Amino acid sequence: MRYRSFALIFVIGSVSLPQLTWAQRGGRGGGGAPAATGAPRPIDITASRSFDMASVTRGGKIFAAQCASCHGENARGGKSTKTDVDLLRSEIVVMDHGGRELPEFLKTGRPEKQMPPFELSHDDGVDLSTWLHYQVSLVTLWQQYTRMNVFSGDAKAGEAFFNGSVGKCNTCHSVTGDLKGIGAKNGNDAGNLQAAILGGGGRGGRGGGGGGGRGGGGGGANVTATVTLQSGEKFTGTPALINDFVVEIRLPGGETKTWLRNGDWPKVTEVNKLQPHIDLMLQYTDNDIHNLAAYLKDK
Repeated sequence: MRYRSFALIFVIGSVSLPQLTWAQRGGRGGGGAPAATGAPRPIDITASRSFDMASVTRGGKIFAAQCASCHGENARGGKSTKTDVDLLRSEIVVMDHGGRELPEFLKTGRPEKQMPPFELSHDDGVDLSTWLHYQVSLVTLWQQYTRMNVFSGDAKAGEAFFNGSVGKCNTCHSVTGDLKGIGAKNGNDAGNLQAAILGGGGRGGRGGGGGGGRGGGGGGANVTATVTLQSGEKFTGTPALINDFVVEIRLPGGETKTWLRNGDWPKVTEVNKLQPHIDLMLQYTDNDIHNLAAYLKDK
């Protein structure tokens, strides 16, 4: 008897699900199941690529007129706007169903956060909601975008920077020596080559290969540390752990040396061979990186 009851409940639930799917309100131009004349039309804003673009366009105009002055043109907020609230991450937007909750929220606003109330018609509320959900979909579907491999820089300008007084790249590198074939080594990919330029071919992008230092834990093969003991004895190797309590380096032969810190001893001097790349971080412009990549890609 219990099995028959369970089966009956399952069948009833299955029949009800399609009705629940369309339980959201909609507005003008909405797609989906037909509704009675004069009743709100349902709109499925959750199905991928099912947006009514006419509604999106209308909603965008409403947002630009009513909301963009505080939330920015793309609804992401930020330092250049009056608020740093990102509406695409807002729970109110995410939990809105086809303009059902958002207009009601806007009628009250958030006076405690200097957000005034807005009176929107049902149709305008649906259009605004649809536009916001469309913006959310553009963000969540970014992995479907086609990444273009474009070298947009000026090779001549890149050569001037490479050999110039700012870049000084030629003081350490040579396009016929260590950088020969760098484009092919990076898969002839603009993004990869730009990252290699920024990081000096080592780990990291902007920020370079990095090193240990107090609180740090090693810096890879690009960093060497010289440890000077109070007796004057010195050891040079790759830093494994350097903080306020312990100094540990790996010697060229593979042996590990460890010392407990006692005041200022032992003294540690670190040298990062990628330091020139790190120093350039505050001087590079985007154009400099693009130009360098255009210059080096065929070397």
